[in-house]
Amino acid sequence: MEKPNIQSILISKPKLRIFLMVLYDILFAGIAFYLAHFTIFYRITEDNSAFPLNYDAYVFFIAIVSVAINVTVLAIMGNYKFIRKYANLIDVFKYLLSFIISAFITIIFKIFLWWFADVNFWIPVIILYLTFSALFSSITRFFTIVPNYIKYVKSTYSKKTGELKRTIVVGAGYTGSLLVDRFINNLHEGYLPVAIVDDDKTKQGNTICDVPIVGGIDKLDKIVKRYTPDAFVIAITSLTKSQLRGIYNACAVYQLPIKVTPQIADASLEIAASAISLNEIDIETLLGRDEFKVNFDLINASIKDKVVLVTGGAGSIGSELCRQILNFGCKRLIIFDQHENGMFFLDQEFKKKYDVEKYSLVVGTVREKDKLKKVFETYKPETVFHAAAYKHVPMMEISPTEAVKNNVFGTLNLIECAEEYGVKKFVLISTDKAVNPSNVMGASKRIAEMLIETRGKTSKMNMAAVRFGNVLGSTGSVVPIFLEQIKKGEAITLTDRNIKRYFMSIPEAVKLVLQTGAFADNGEIFVLDMGEPLYIYDLACDLIRLCGLEPEKDVEIKITGLRPGEKMFEELRYDNESVDTTSHSGILINKMQDIDLVDFNLKLEKLLKYSLDENVEKVTETIFEIVPDKFRNS
Repeated sequence: MEKPNIQSILISKPKLRIFLMVLYDILFAGIAFYLAHFTIFYRITEDNSAFPLNYDAYVFFIAIVSVAINVTVLAIMGNYKFIRKYANLIDVFKYLLSFIISAFITIIFKIFLWWFADVNFWIPVIILYLTFSALFSSITRFFTIVPNYIKYVKSTYSKKTGELKRTIVVGAGYTGSLLVDRFINNLHEGYLPVAIVDDDKTKQGNTICDVPIVGGIDKLDKIVKRYTPDAFVIAITSLTKSQLRGIYNACAVYQLPIKVTPQIADASLEIAASAISLNEIDIETLLGRDEFKVNFDLINASIKDKVVLVTGGAGSIGSELCRQILNFGCKRLIIFDQHENGMFFLDQEFKKKYDVEKYSLVVGTVREKDKLKKVFETYKPETVFHAAAYKHVPMMEISPTEAVKNNVFGTLNLIECAEEYGVKKFVLISTDKAVNPSNVMGASKRIAEMLIETRGKTSKMNMAAVRFGNVLGSTGSVVPIFLEQIKKGEAITLTDRNIKRYFMSIPEAVKLVLQTGAFADNGEIFVLDMGEPLYIYDLACDLIRLCGLEPEKDVEIKITGLRPGEKMFEELRYDNESVDTTSHSGILINKMQDIDLVDFNLKLEKLLKYSLDENVEKVTETIFEIVPDKFRNS
């Protein structure tokens, strides 16, 4: 015989709490009714004629119905659902409203009883009963508010706050007021609100829960000196990234912990104080640039109900391309990559999220043309996103033949197979390092762009390349490297204090790439609007602060000097390239100079021969014959 499950027998803690609260309310309501009855009729002893008509005979029935009305209304109004330790003014309002509604219903019950049963009882009994009941029942719900407020006042005026962090709340709106109220009533969370900052001058000089609204962000220095905070909480739910970065930068100079509430799409949406989480600000938010809106018509043109092939599908960009392509409703996705481990983990992730019939994984390299032909013959893709490439600058400096075989001739193999098997759209993922390249990797990607430009002019297939800068969080990029160094307690290594790079989050870059596919025509080079470039040193300082540490004090930033092939700054276009806007903000189109196709093809033949012969010197020489090395020897 199967043993009974203890969990199914015992009442769960939440249900037990509700059961006890209902029991307490029934008990308190019963006592309240008796006290109201006694208070009104305490002089009446044996003279039943002094009572209202037939009241004495029905008093027990009246008490039961009155208690039932009270408890039922409390339940309907949600008074058994809120968490007592997070009780706030909204909960108090709902609680009091419940008793007002109960009064009206009880009066209707009184009229009904008098009309149909000739039984009467006085309205003062009802009012006094519900007043007593409200007072008694509030003990089980709001008993922590008064002592918490007393504790808050004592902590505010005490120089020793113990484990409490003196907190400045930024934002005197709905969310800010909820958090201030929550902090005061829940000091165990560790936050002691001492001041509120808001740029709205109409709010300044007022208070929220007795906490003063003392000024705007522009007065933060004086406010910090006066209130000596230990932490900041940014409690504005409708900020753009650039606005949030501005507030963060103003607070960050004080080297204090900074928390932020989650952003919500609808700032007018009412939320409970208990539902507001306090998060760390992530580095993507600190880019300070607002993301571009998605044009679904553009994405549908190249993705919706199409068979799509993504090369390099297990990489940082490639895997996000795959996620979004599946999310945007492709007919089938072909994920192609030589990285076996990456493909394994990607499959583990996708099996949990997507129909396994919607995607196929193929392990292989773009350097094997026969393998590519088999893939195109089997799956017949209509759209190709080519993200397979060697990308690490120092590695390609010591392996130029591999850069050429993969980034150049792998791309050529893919273009030729796509043309042969009737692909409609072909998009190459390129990089800002392809502009005035000072390294082999960048030059190899520029040659791949040139393949798109030259073949695109004569091909029936719509082709384009998309050029953008660094993406945050990609494998081997600065952010994960810096975070690992901070985690290990090591110094952050930076090649130069003044080095700058363009940055964009991976999801945003991929959304723009997918939309660019709709513009692909005859070999254009599209450029994503990356905003302003960031100093890598500033990025390192932001990451250190996000880890709760102080730059140059807790974590050293060590300057090591530029690596082979590394530039101080990257560019998104050549000086002789003009740029036009497209119908989508965030996507620009470069107007390239004509390429001498005969000369280009002759040099490609030489480059192929030298790479197959593993002639490193000749490969490097030929690469920079094709792509002038403006910065390489500077």
